[in-house]
Amino acid sequence: MVVIDKTSGIPVYKQVESALLADIERGLYPAGSKLPSEEMLAARFGVARGTIRQALSELANHGIIKRIHGSGTFVCEPGSEFKIDTEHFISFLEALEWEDKANTIVLEKQMQRLVGGPPQDLFPANSTFFSVKRLRKRGNKPVMFSVDHIPLALFPDIDQKYADQALIYEFLENVYSIRIKKVKRIFHAISATGEVAKMLALRTGEPVFYIVQQAFDEFDRCVDCADLYILSEEMHFSVTTYR
Repeated sequence: MVVIDKTSGIPVYKQVESALLADIERGLYPAGSKLPSEEMLAARFGVARGTIRQALSELANHGIIKRIHGSGTFVCEPGSEFKIDTEHFISFLEALEWEDKANTIVLEKQMQRLVGGPPQDLFPANSTFFSVKRLRKRGNKPVMFSVDHIPLALFPDIDQKYADQALIYEFLENVYSIRIKKVKRIFHAISATGEVAKMLALRTGEPVFYIVQQAFDEFDRCVDCADLYILSEEMHFSVTTYR
């Protein structure tokens, strides 16, 4: 049994958290492995299950483990940190490409009018979009599934000119001579279902980052509205702001 010092002044759950983190770092619980049950961990540390639950919640908040309802608690795979700097713009895919880790697969391309999205206040009524579904992989492992919606009114004949380029923003700038000036991202934490779960090889209910990404040109026109779904253990975020 691991000795917990209840007189040290360090909260018991923090001691359990540190002990479990040390176990993970030294390989007792390797990436992808399942942790023992809360009951087993409580017996090991000699603490209440509520204390174990609090320690596990802290580890989950730091992206070290993930808890899947009905399946258990698992050690996350090491991911990539994506830095968000208010003075610099880079797309998620560009970051992966520059690391020489991304393999982009175009799954589907079609012209369509969308019902319920993209946001109607960004485009004229009854707009037609060129929609592209793509899957990004590191090696054989899927890490990001995305659907881009590009307004046909701004990019005529795009269905003929787009040749499955990995970097859509670079394609739009080079072929249509626009300049993407800003990008807005809205972050959500959701459970994977349906097509998203299938594309990312997840069980229904596993966590995934959902990001609505809107790119604007120098005339403040939305030139691309994308839905991004990213494995939660593959992307960690740090935000730098200036004042």
